[in-house]
This record gives sequence, C-alpha cells and structure tokens, in this order.
Amino acid sequence: MTSRRQMCFSRKHHADALNLPVSRNKPSIMTMTETYLPQKIGLPQKQGIATAIACTGLIALAWGLSSPIISQNMERMTSSGSLLGWLISLAAVATILSTPFVPKLMNLFKPRSVMIACLVIGAATIPALKIFMNPAAWFLIKFIASCAFTIVFVIAEIWINQLAPEHLRGRIMGMYGAALAGGMGIGSGLAVKTGIEGWTPFLITAAINLAAILPFILMRKAVQVKATSKEDARFQVIFKIMRAAPAIMMCGVVFGAIEQSLIYFLPVYDTRLGHSEEAGRILLLIAALGIVLFQYPMGLLADKMNRKRLTVILMVVAVLGPIAIVFAGTNFALIATLAFFYAGLTTALYTVGLVRLGERFKGSQLAAANAGFIIAYGIGSLIVPPLAGKMMDIYSPYGFMWTMAGLGLAGFMVASLRFRR
Repeated sequence: MTSRRQMCFSRKHHADALNLPVSRNKPSIMTMTETYLPQKIGLPQKQGIATAIACTGLIALAWGLSSPIISQNMERMTSSGSLLGWLISLAAVATILSTPFVPKLMNLFKPRSVMIACLVIGAATIPALKIFMNPAAWFLIKFIASCAFTIVFVIAEIWINQLAPEHLRGRIMGMYGAALAGGMGIGSGLAVKTGIEGWTPFLITAAINLAAILPFILMRKAVQVKATSKEDARFQVIFKIMRAAPAIMMCGVVFGAIEQSLIYFLPVYDTRLGHSEEAGRILLLIAALGIVLFQYPMGLLADKMNRKRLTVILMVVAVLGPIAIVFAGTNFALIATLAFFYAGLTTALYTVGLVRLGERFKGSQLAAANAGFIIAYGIGSLIVPPLAGKMMDIYSPYGFMWTMAGLGLAGFMVASLRFRR
C-alpha cells in the first residue's frame, strides 16, 4: 500500500505543477495503487450516478422538445433568422457567464439543493415563454433558463466523475453521453406529436423538467456530490486549470462547435446540394443516431486504451470527416453514411474529455476543472457556428464543411502536441 508520506508528496507535487492550493483532506491525484486496482462500487454509489444521469437525461428530453417549439414560435413572431440566431447564441453566452459561479455555489450551499432549485427555476421559464409571447421577453427568459440548466449539468458531471471508479469511468461517461443524446432525440420526435400550438407543448416540457427532481426523491440513499472547498471555488483556479490542460479543454471546444453547427447547418448544407428539405431532416436524424450509438463504445474504448491517443484519433476524424463529405458530392447515401460516423465519433470527444478530466483532477478541484471544460464548450458553440454559417454563404455550400475541417485541424494540433509531451 502507498504510504501516507508518499500520498502527501503526490498531492503537493500535482498542486505545485498547476500552482493550485493543496486540499488538506483529499489527494489531488490518484496514487499508483488507486489507479490500477479496480474499485468496488456499492449501491449508494450506483444510485448517485443513476440520479445524475436520469436527471440530466430528462432535461435533455425537455430540451429536445422545446427547441422546435421555441424556434418555430420565434419565426412566427419575427420572421427573422438573425434574431433566432442571436437567441441560440444567447445559450452559449449564458453557459460561459454562469459556469464560473458553480464551484462557489457548491461551496456556499448543498450541491443537491442547488440542483433542485435550478430545476424548479428552469421549469418555470417554459410556461413563462407562453405568457410573454414577445421576442424581448424571450431573450431574458431564455438567458435565465440556460443559466439554470447549465448549473445542473455542471454539478451532475462533477457528481458522476466523483463517484465513477477509474476502471469504469469511460463506460459510465459513455452512458451519460448516450442518455443526453437519446433524450434530445426522443424530445425532438415528441415535438412532432405535441406540435407548437396552445399550452400543451409548453406544459409538457415544464412537467418533464420538474420530473427531473424525482430521481433525487426516489434514490434517497445515493451518495451525494461533494462540496467544493473555499480555495478551489475561486475564479482563478478555473482558469489556471484551463491553461494547464489545453488538450482536454480543446475536446470541449471542438465538441461544442460540432454539436451546434451540425444541428443547425447540416440540413441546410444538404438542401443547398439540391436535395429536398425532408432529405435534410433525415440526414440530421442519421447523424443524431450516430451520436447516440457511439457514446458508450467510445467510453468503453477509453477504459481499454491510452486516452490521449484516443483523443488524437478522434481529432483526426474531425479533420478527415468533413473533407470526405465534400468529396462525396451529391451522393446522399454516401453523405449520410459519412455523417453517421463523423457525428458519432467526433461528439465522443465530450465523453473522452470528461473521462480524462476525472482521471487527472480529484477532490474539490474537480468542480473547477469541470467548470473550465463547460466554459470551453460554450466558447466553441458561440464562436464557430456563426463562422461556419458565414463561410457557407461565401463558398456555398462547401464552406461549412471546410470550416469544420479547419476546426478539427486546430484540435488535432493541440491534442497531438500535448500527446508528444
């Protein structure tokens, strides 16, 4: 067994490398013994992980349902694509602005209470959209909702990473990613049934968000997420960690950019190739199916192979995938096949990034690290989609795919340089 003196040295060495405060209670990194011996996972631990995954999966379901409700009603009110674009970008701004406060909230209040409060606030914003049917009010309501749900997602990911044993971390994060992608997909399908008229779709969406509280009630014995220390709740710690782990943060940037860009531009890209609007929606559905199906296998792979090498491989796919789609021309079957693998493999960067985050950062520093990762996601989803849209207008339609390939190249360069070190 590792001696107490060795463990203390390991903690201090890691903290000194990042210039971060050393926790007196918990080691900052895993010892060699802890890393390679499988850890037992008890029922309370399983319930904690299940609570976090079930809660966020239900939010994703409501998100998938609300997206067409919001976008199509906004179109009816304004007939302005620009305003809709700004409304979508507002979610990324809310993510970037609210995330740094998560470690502080986890230090001041019980994390479980923070999550439940944010779920109630987020659910209340949905009927508020119906009550205040005007664009100005929707911008404010959307900002509040995005802040509330961002806080829930960040704490849930910290919770899962705290409880996941190292030898199962990839698979558990893969299940989390699949739950999010599956929830969004089911929600989008449910929107076809509910429509956007009247109170029904708004009330169903709010009810699903409130239902996300049920896992907390049903699984009372779950191990709760640990609070953040006062030292690690400082804003400076978040940005120091972001600078110390650029390859991991780049996973968040690339995922955020690809996720948001594919949702809004992939159907448009296909339509500009000369295919029907229905074909564009089918193409997006195929890409979404790839996202759902690849999360767990990539998480499993992250448990079996070098995670840095896996990151580099996925970044290579992020470069070559869009180029291959361009050379597929107007062949819909080939484009759909390539989009299935491109979307599924590259969005797994989020799963692999979270796995590497939990592997590297421990104790209360994990909250700051996860906050930094979500900020990186917000930056990618804010900056790249408008650029991709502009390039698609200039070099129609292939500018979109060339932008995605350039993004992948940037990610590959960062990941490969860090891998060599």
